[in-house]
Amino acid sequence: MRTTRPAHVAGILPAIRGRDALDTKAFTLIELLVVIAIIAILMAVLMPALKIAREQARAVSCLSNQRSLCQAYIMYCDENGGSMPAGWAAYAPVNRIPAWVMPPLDYAGNQIVQMPSGDVTLQQRYNGLMAGALYPYLRTVKVYHCPGDNRLTQGTSLGRSLAYCIYRSYSLPDYLRATEPVDPKKLSAFKDPGNKMLFIEDIYDGGAGNYNHAGWSYIPYSGALWDPLGIFHSDACTFSYMDGHAERKKWADKRTIIYCMSRAEATAKGFGKGVTFNPPNEDLVWLDEHYPGPSDLPGEKPLR
Repeated sequence: MRTTRPAHVAGILPAIRGRDALDTKAFTLIELLVVIAIIAILMAVLMPALKIAREQARAVSCLSNQRSLCQAYIMYCDENGGSMPAGWAAYAPVNRIPAWVMPPLDYAGNQIVQMPSGDVTLQQRYNGLMAGALYPYLRTVKVYHCPGDNRLTQGTSLGRSLAYCIYRSYSLPDYLRATEPVDPKKLSAFKDPGNKMLFIEDIYDGGAGNYNHAGWSYIPYSGALWDPLGIFHSDACTFSYMDGHAERKKWADKRTIIYCMSRAEATAKGFGKGVTFNPPNEDLVWLDEHYPGPSDLPGEKPLR
């Protein structure tokens, strides 16, 4: 026999069921706070790991660039009787030796338009790279830029205009200028090529123009720094060597990092440009050992 619920009971039951359904599906405020706290903890754990992974990827890409530039340099020498290209950027050959890169340039018909200062576009920077002696062995401008070098978007200490949005991250030591009578001319003249640096990361921030016109300046065995290095990889730099390999070097002395990040701060702390470190800086011992030439060759002076 079917029974019929009283009207007042029939109306109450759906309301109770609906409330129960809401109660079982909704989060309490405490539960939400716990979930948010767990997410925050996971983010705090993961973010440093992600940053490290990103930095490692940039370093791997930079090492690949270094190896490519080094191999191009060696191939150029092989195809030119062992002679090295000019190690400083120039618009035309110096003493008939073409530069490995040119400064930013444009074209008027078939004529090169020199742009050694002032604002330049990224394409005009590319043009200078593509006109250099090594580009035919590379065929891409990407290898001239370290992905960790933020000067392209942030400029240098001198400003953020297009003049200071520098693209090229790598230079040769100034000892490899290769254009003057006192300069070494043949790559084969260097002994122990596996320990002699070829390309380095530098952080040119000078006011002489919109590009690094020379090489990376350093006076070995002086106990001081001259040009800063590019600290693009968690207090480390990449170097390529005359035998074709590349390595990452992490600096041990915090003064090295300070100098490369801010020469003004280094000067304020007493170890500015050309000033001997006191106490001695162990990183300079490494640089002395790997720099391609001494500063005291008979009858020669450091290239400054």
